[in-house]
Amino acid sequence: MQCPVCKNDEHVAIDLRSGGFTEDLVECRSCGTMWSVNHGVMAIVEDPHSDSFLEALSGDNFCFAAA
Repeated sequence: MQCPVCKNDEHVAIDLRSGGFTEDLVECRSCGTMWSVNHGVMAIVEDPHSDSFLEALSGDNFCFAAA
């Protein structure tokens, strides 16, 4: 899976579990962007480059199909 911001393939997967809640987050090792994929839709959780040309296409609410 590629980072939606810098297109790097190196990432760290994070499993979050609490009670009945489960969420898988992915963090890019290169640029630090965090995203989540749910039912084939990707959502940016954290965009550390919000003021640069590497900015994600949106903020926290933009979703698009994961490749």
